Amino acid sequence: MPPTIPIENLYYLFSYAWDHFHEGEEVDISSTQCPDLANLLAKVLAGGIHRLARSGFERSYQSIKEITPRLRGGILVAESYRHMTPRSGRMKCEFDELSWDTAANRILRATTERLLRVPELTQENRHDLRTARCLMPKVTPIRITDAAFRRIQLHRNSRRYRLLLNVCKLVHQSFLPEEQEGSRRFRDILRDETIMHNLFENFVRNFARRHSEGSTVAAMTINWQGEWDPEAAKLLPSMKTDVTIEWPNRKLILDCKFYKDALSARYDRLRFHSAHLYQLNAYLQNKSRSPGWENVEGILLYPTVEHHVSAKMNLLGHRIQVVSINLKQDCQRIHHELPAILAAA
Repeated sequence: MPPTIPIENLYYLFSYAWDHFHEGEEVDISSTQCPDLANLLAKVLAGGIHRLARSGFERSYQSIKEITPRLRGGILVAESYRHMTPRSGRMKCEFDELSWDTAANRILRATTERLLRVPELTQENRHDLRTARCLMPKVTPIRITDAAFRRIQLHRNSRRYRLLLNVCKLVHQSFLPEEQEGSRRFRDILRDETIMHNLFENFVRNFARRHSEGSTVAAMTINWQGEWDPEAAKLLPSMKTDVTIEWPNRKLILDCKFYKDALSARYDRLRFHSAHLYQLNAYLQNKSRSPGWENVEGILLYPTVEHHVSAKMNLLGHRIQVVSINLKQDCQRIHHELPAILAAA
């Protein structure tokens, strides 16, 4: 996907994908403030940290060991005598203390440090990030890894961190190591089809949840229909839909494809991507064996800024639509077009 998606539309996409669309009114995402992706992420992160500072950062109890003349918590007698602290009237104690130095706050602090090394940041966004960093003086910056995000467990009281942690994760994915040891550069993740496919899939799923009235929206695992021996069962690929929408009287399987071109060229002719059509057809044929899903419909949805595709067909008794949505147009038009696509399969 070429980097011609307007910055406002990127934020619109991210907001739905990260299930925080209501925060879209709180960030100035004009092209002046956010001329590129790095500045957009810096703007959202700095603004989010300032909001957390006003409402109160997350705190948790941390285990602390300290040599102190004032006894508190548990007294570590053996360690105290090993270090001969009683001679000076002190003992080594272990106690729990409420601290801002949590795993989530450490990721926020480390991400501000990383973004500040991006040379393309505007002067205003750089200033806002530095101010945000100053709001977390007691938070330890860490080396961010994929595992650091997996260790975060969000609960009801920390849901306000979800958007910012997703921003931090995208920043983490956007930095590539350079030949110089310890050096990293910010890359254009808009060309990474894996990352953008996941974002687009989450965007469509959460959009459908908000705007498909009277439906249940989820990603569904489909079982293969047939017979096989135990060894073959281990080799069967899984079938998990991107988006499944279930109304009382209608069922829809939607497969999202983040590709530059919705059609493939062969011998100077444009055709549907055969693998995509085969995959969707396999979903429909196997799921249609479930009671109530006999007439399940399918959609192949492509985001595009170049070609427009809208084709309908009926394959083996199932209605299928192959359609694209233009991410370059005004986000209000996207907001009106996507529900129409879901309703017209």
